[in-house]
Formats: sequence, structure tokens, C-alpha cells
Amino acid sequence: MVVAYLDIETSSKTASDGKIIAIGLLKGDELEVRFAESFEEERRALEWLGEKLEGCDVLVTWYGSKFDIPFLSSRAIIHNIDLTKLAEILMLDLCEWSRAHLLLSSYSLESVARFLGTSMSREFHGADILALFKLVGRGNLEARKLIVEHCKEDISVLKLVHERLKPLVERSRWGSARKISREE
Repeated sequence: MVVAYLDIETSSKTASDGKIIAIGLLKGDELEVRFAESFEEERRALEWLGEKLEGCDVLVTWYGSKFDIPFLSSRAIIHNIDLTKLAEILMLDLCEWSRAHLLLSSYSLESVARFLGTSMSREFHGADILALFKLVGRGNLEARKLIVEHCKEDISVLKLVHERLKPLVERSRWGSARKISREE
């Protein structure tokens, strides 16, 4: 079974007001992030994702059923790109699983990772992405690098959290993954 881990960085909380800045995917041992500064680069990043999802059986995300997947699908529509593969792959949204099965004070990836004993070296948080992206627009390559590294770190931590929770996830009512239902 091929498991992939997905994370995106965006310029807004809604796809109608923002765009995809970066798409990160860990499939096997290959962790890649596609950065998108322009509308055309966003298009190429979405096409790249569509190609990378081939052969993927399970997609693991953090809040992906409520944010990443709807955002990606919305932006794919704008670009007239077929990403129906996202709806066909079984998905495990570890944030939603954690909310349903753990009793914690916070369900951010950082908080759950800390609870599980997985450390994160955060220089900044997701809320800082827009400010960094504005710096990228002014030619700041360090800001671009920070966004890419943030996306990579989120994916790496997501995988570690999944590995820690996997025995519990597999025994829960969701099994190891599920498809996103239209009612969600």
C-alpha cells in the first residue's frame, strides 16, 4: 500500500481570495515541495500533484478534509485541471481523527506532535506564511526558502505523528483511512 503525506501553504484561508503558495508531498522516501509564486506556477504545481498522486493508495493530511483538499480542488477548477484523483484516494485526516479520539487542549499539528513527544523546530507559524510570501514578491529568496522548509517540516512531523498514532487509528472505527464523503 502506497501512503503519501500532503500539506499545502496558501496566501489566504479561502481559495476565492488566495492561491496556493506551495504543495508538499512525501511519497515513499521522496519529499518534494513545489513552490508557486505566480498563477502559472500554481497551475504547474497542481499538474505536478496530479501526476504524483498516481499509484497512491492512501493520502494522510492534517485538516486536509476541511482545508487542503477543498482548497486544491477549488484552485484546480480555476485552472481547469482534473484533480478528481483527490476524491478517489482513501484519505486519513489525522486532525479530524485526533479530535474524535483524543481529548487534548489543542488540535494543531504542533500541539498534538508535542503531546506525542515529537518535537518541532518552529521559527514561525502558518499564520506567518502570508508575510513571508509578500517578501518573496519583493525578491527575498530567504523567505521563499523558509516557506518551503516550513512545508517540509509539517509533512515530516505529520508522518511521525501518523507513525505514533497508527496502531490506534487502525483499531478505530475509521480503519486506516476513508474517502471524503460529500456530507462532510
